[in-house]
Amino acid sequence: MNFGTAIKTVFTKYADFRGVASRSEYWWWFLFTALVSMAFSALSGDTENPNSVVSTLSLLWSLGTFIPSLAVAVRRFHDAGFSGKWLLLYLVPFVLFVVATVSAIPVIFGFLQGTLAGDQLITALGGLAGVAVLPIVTGLAMWIFNLVVTLRPTKSAAEGNTHAA
Repeated sequence: MNFGTAIKTVFTKYADFRGVASRSEYWWWFLFTALVSMAFSALSGDTENPNSVVSTLSLLWSLGTFIPSLAVAVRRFHDAGFSGKWLLLYLVPFVLFVVATVSAIPVIFGFLQGTLAGDQLITALGGLAGVAVLPIVTGLAMWIFNLVVTLRPTKSAAEGNTHAA
């Protein structure tokens, strides 16, 4: 599958989570969305004074390509012989980030009120650092898992792929 065919296919199957997507379809789509996103970033200007029109278009682009990106990822997982439900594991780093943020609130208030100082503050900050690392590590693990699955060759029905035609 070439670049143009892949983009057309993903937009044609905008919210189709059934079936399979070849490696080339998935990776051409990935390249396309990355290039468009980089172009929006380059056009938006500096971070202190971004171009609001380009920023709005960038946001609309991101929202408009979220569903087809998720759909092609699910179809790619199917093609490699995995359930698309594995992508739900991306929620784990998000939940851990929320837990880390919520656990920081008492430490911040304790510091501001003066009830945490010295060794207690250092211990609390050390604990927060440990909790803050969890979303990063799990996010990295999910990224590696996603990369491995999307790079796998097609698994045929004869090889036990229940999603293959």
